[in-house]
Order: sequence, then structure tokens, then C-alpha cells
Amino acid sequence: MAFLAPLMLLGSAAVSIPIVLHFFYKARYRPLPWAAMRFLKISIEQTSRRLKFQEWILLALRCLCLILLAFALARPSCTLLTSGGRGDSVDAILIFDTSYSMGARDGEQSRWDRAKSAAQTIIEHLPANSTVQIITNSNLASAVGPQNPSNLDQARKLIDALELTSRSSDVLPGLQEAILALDRGAGLQKEVYFLTDLQRSAWEQQPEAVKAAVEQLRSQASLLIVRCGHPERPVRNVAITELQSPGGIPHSGSRLPVTIVIKNTSPEPVKNLTVTLQVDGRTVTQESGSITQILPGQSFPLTLTANLDLPGPRLVTATVQPDDLPGDNRYQQLIFVRDQLRVLVVDGAPNRRQPEESASYFLRNALLPIPPSEVDRYFVKVTVVPPEEAAPGLLELCDICILCNVPASSEDRPGLPGLNPDFLDKLPRFVREGGGLIIGSGDRIVPERYNRLLGPEQAGLLPFPLGTVRTTTWEAPFRPAPETTESPGFLARFREEPFRTVTAETEWIKVIPLREPAEEPGRILMRLTDGTPWLAAKPLGQGEVIFVGVSLDTSWGNWPARAGSYVPFVQLSLGHLTSQAATPSNLIAGEPIFWKPKRWNPGGYDLIFPDDHREKLLPDEPTETGQPSSGTFRKTDLAGVYRIEPLNLPTPAKPTLFAVVPDLKESAALETFTTEQLRDWIGDDLPVILAGDDSDNRLITERSRREWTIWLLLFLFGLTLVEGSWAWLCGRAW
Repeated sequence: MAFLAPLMLLGSAAVSIPIVLHFFYKARYRPLPWAAMRFLKISIEQTSRRLKFQEWILLALRCLCLILLAFALARPSCTLLTSGGRGDSVDAILIFDTSYSMGARDGEQSRWDRAKSAAQTIIEHLPANSTVQIITNSNLASAVGPQNPSNLDQARKLIDALELTSRSSDVLPGLQEAILALDRGAGLQKEVYFLTDLQRSAWEQQPEAVKAAVEQLRSQASLLIVRCGHPERPVRNVAITELQSPGGIPHSGSRLPVTIVIKNTSPEPVKNLTVTLQVDGRTVTQESGSITQILPGQSFPLTLTANLDLPGPRLVTATVQPDDLPGDNRYQQLIFVRDQLRVLVVDGAPNRRQPEESASYFLRNALLPIPPSEVDRYFVKVTVVPPEEAAPGLLELCDICILCNVPASSEDRPGLPGLNPDFLDKLPRFVREGGGLIIGSGDRIVPERYNRLLGPEQAGLLPFPLGTVRTTTWEAPFRPAPETTESPGFLARFREEPFRTVTAETEWIKVIPLREPAEEPGRILMRLTDGTPWLAAKPLGQGEVIFVGVSLDTSWGNWPARAGSYVPFVQLSLGHLTSQAATPSNLIAGEPIFWKPKRWNPGGYDLIFPDDHREKLLPDEPTETGQPSSGTFRKTDLAGVYRIEPLNLPTPAKPTLFAVVPDLKESAALETFTTEQLRDWIGDDLPVILAGDDSDNRLITERSRREWTIWLLLFLFGLTLVEGSWAWLCGRAW
């Protein structure tokens, strides 16, 4: 218990007044003998004990009345601190949950509209001279104002202007920011209102820290949870979780099949959905499809076609409707469309007399899975060179480089040329700038040399260190285990039929195993049946390296002859490596934009947000070589397209685009706490009220309900009636 006016407790000293009067003004008399009264003495002594008992009760009632009056004037509160009572100025802190689940509509209003309405009600009924601080919170908290906390009109306008983000929710940052805001308030009476939908995952991300923050807040202020979602109305929601183009390589003049993966994240079936797919927002390229029903927890893939008529970065937009939560109904992704895909193949074992015996023969056929008459018109352009002709300049003319059984150095095998040192020096930069690299094994590879020249000490291209070549016989060959394929991943289709069976039937008599120390950044794509890693990948800058621990020809096994496995692997790898060019431009809400201009522009840049808000970007000074510095960093709260436009150029330049999708962790689990569950989880009787049309009175009276003065005064009134009645009974002649 605490007291809002503790000095009034000094009034309880007035209880001494009736006690003093009781003992000081006792009746005084002088005994006079009177024979007639001798017989009455016995009767008086018998009744005097009853009168004294009545007087003691009357004294106790009068003392209790004075004590209760002092306590009532001291204004006791049900909290453990000095919280605001009626009429006192208050430092109010409003925490808004701005994660996109607050945009759900589970009644006539959305949760966000209820939050704003409840906040306006709180401000409207604050006592005079109160202050307001507003905090927005998703998985990141920010104190947004007002600049003058005592300006309540400014606070109201600020609330009206607040917008939801596309981030997921975590209550801890908001609670921690509120603790800091308490120190900025000048008054003694402090109140914190958390306006949220009570999404369970937001409270359980960092449970111990959240409970500690709640305890600290309640030790310094009154904390009230304003629940903005209806606990008995579940949200019907589907989310677009992914856009896939398996095996497709985006090139101009093609129609790219795009699989839109839609998941029902609500506890109820969702019916009659319409799905659309657009390229660059043009309705002429729009395709649509319908889904009759998706069951709870089910993912439904729907394939539509994207018409790619122009090269360059293209924005693919998928939408689904209708449901109760619009925040995850749009998914935008940038893909890089090419006029041509240029592949450089370095053949470490060329054979011009018998091309089918060369290391690149089967690979070239897999790269060009078309009739020979159509090769000239095909968008994939393949250049095959021996190691001695692999000049660094060729890397500038290709998008993907493939090494087939190529010695790392001419010193590996006497008489066999290896990679040109200048070419090897250029490879890491080629990959970091967005190029793709595939390394195939063979008899001409010396693992120790590869580890030294292509490992972390020099080029840093290998996903993992290479082990010693393992050899077996055709009677007991090595076999791949397609069920171990990385999932999710670009080769995940190998876990399914028909790729699973045809891959499992592949046989090798040699393999270069991979060692997988924990510190390496690579990842295993597939293993052998004995668990040995043979296929791995490693991201490097904007590009990626894929290492194949077996030969890409038939010298070590029959894999190239298994067209149902080999050709899909090559095509899926091409599609994956070409998609890496757009990877830095596809972000999740909350992730930073890392941007490096191709050339320095002293006129500066504009960052244009999805809501058309602009922010100036000042360019950094170029480095000594004249190249722009490492880039610019910005946070991304809203899903949509961000554009960076150079300013003050003689001729307009195309903007750099970034596509941001919602953080789907927010809608992956829409379960919310009930009031009882939250109190059990916190371990305290935390005040929770439901926002809405019927909650205004509770918001208004919550401050009074925390103060016991009115109840003490009512009890005091009843006690005075009892005291008066008892005094009348005591003074009545019987």
C-alpha cells in the first residue's frame, strides 16, 4: 500500500483527543454517608461495570473514526508506489504495438483503430498539468514525442499520424524504453499504458527479461495493458511465404513459372481466395488464380506465369485476398532478367579429337538442353577453354564460371597446365561482385593444393577443406543420399520423386570428401549414404561457390549418364547462381540496406520509401582510388519498394531498387494470451482491459479504482452512523 498524501496521516494523532477527554473529565464526587442509599450501592456497582464497557466501546468507535478520516485524507493506493490519483497531474507513457498483426480486423474496427481510440480517451481524461510520452514498439522501440510532453494537443496529432510497420513484435524493447522514459518525467505520479494485441510470441521471445522489465516498471509506475484484439474472435489469415521459380532462369522474352506459396496461419479454414501476379505493377502482365480452401496450418502452392519482356531488374508482385490481416497479403521480389546468360567453362581435361572424352562434354550438353540447330538462338551462351587459355579478362565477359577437373597450379601434375595465377587471383573478386562459381572434381585435382590456393588462407573460395581422394570398386560404389539434401534449398526437389530415385541410383568409384569444421561459413547440400559430404556451397559477397566432390564427366561414375538427375542439377544450379545477383536487393522488414553506388555523385541521393516519403542521402567522399566508399545504411520498417535516386545529374539515371517483404514471424503464430494466461505467465495480477466502445468508462475510472479513498469515506460514514447510534443507546435512561 502507498499513500498519495502521506502527510495527512499526521491527522491520526487527533485520536488522542477523545482519549484525553475520556480520562480527564471523569465525574468527580465527594462521598456523603446516607443510610437510605446503602441499599442502592450494591445496584450501582453492578450497573457501573456495564456503563464502563459501553463507554470503552464508544471511545474505540470515536478513535477509529478519526483514524479512518486521517487515512482517507492520506489517499491510500492499491499499488506499491505513489501512483496517480484523481485530480493529480500524471506523467503518462503510451506504448503502441506497431507490428502488422495490429492491423487485423476482428470486429467492426481493426485492432489499430481501437488502439488509437483508446489512447485518445486516455489523453482526454488525464488530470490538468499532465504530460504524455509516446513510444512505438515492434521488435524495435522508439520514443517519437511529442517534443513538449505537456502539449496534449500535439500528442493527439502525433497519435493520429502513427502508422503500422511490417516488422514482427517483441514487447521487451518497448518495456525497456518505457523505463527510460520514466526518468524523463518530472512528476511523481506515473502511469504506463501498453496498447497491444497480446500476441503470445511477442511476450515469450525473451521471457525472463520481459518479466524483469514488468516488475521494474510496476515498482516505479502504474502499468496497464490495453488489449486491442478481441479474445473470442480468431483472425482468419493467410500469408504469402515465398515466391519460387524452380529451375527457371529469368531471361528476356520468356514466361517464367512462379510458384506462390500461401500458408494458412489461422486456426480456421480460409476459403475463396484470389491470387494475382504482376511484373513491375503492370496490369497487362497480370495473371490470377483462385483457391477454394486452405486448411489451418496448410501451405498451398499456386503456379502463375510472369511475362519477362524486358531485361534488367524486374519487380514481381504477388497478392492474395481476402482475409482479416492485410499486412502479409503482398509479397514483392526483385529478379534480375538477362538478355543472355554467359557461362565460361574451364576444361581441365580437353580432348579435341574425341570431344565426348573431355571433362566438359556432358556439362556442355546439360547447359544447352536443346537441339543443336537452336543453340545460336538460345539465351545461354557457353564458352569452353582449356586452363592455359583462361585469362582474367574472360571473367569480365561471363556471369558464371565452371571449373571441370582443373589443376589449381601447373605444378600439380607434370605436363598438365593448371590455372593461370592471374586468373586465380581474379576469381574471388568475380564471385564477390555477384558471379557464380562451380568447381567439379576429377583425377587432375590435388586436394592439398586446392586447400592452399583456394582455401581460406588465399582465395577463400572452398566451402570446406578437401579431404584425401577416396576410392572404391564398382561392386561396392559410393552412392548419394538424396534424402540428406539441404531443405529448404535450391536442390530440395531432389528429396522428392522422380529426382530422389534416379539420384539414389547414381554410382561413383571415386570421391573427394569434404571436412566440415564448425568455423567455416559453408553449408552441406548433400551427403553420401555413409554420411560423407560431397556437395557443398558457400556464399561470398554477392555471389556463391558450389563445390562438387565428384567428376562432372563419366570418369568417376555414371552420374552424367543419369540425365534425370544430372541435367536438373546443372539447371537448378544455374538458376540459383543467377538469382544471387538480386539477393542483396531483396530484404525482410527491419533489415538494413547496404548500398554502394557504382560511381560517386557529389549531388547526393534521395532515398524514397514505399509511402513516397523522401530522405536525403549525402554521399561519402570517394576513396584514394576514386571508388565510392563502402555504402549507406538505413532501416526498413515498411514492406514495399525502396528507391535510391541520384540527384543533380545532367541526364536522369535509373534508381537502385530494393524490395522489402514483411517479417513473417509476426503472422506465423497468431495465438494471443487471454487475461488469465498473461497474469499466470507474468506471475502477478497485472491490470488488463479490453479496448473498444465499452472500455471508455474503465479507462476513465481506472485511476480512481487504484485509490481507496472513496471506499474509506463510505466506511467512515457507516461507522459514524454506528457511533451515533451507540452513543444514543449509551445515553438513554433505562
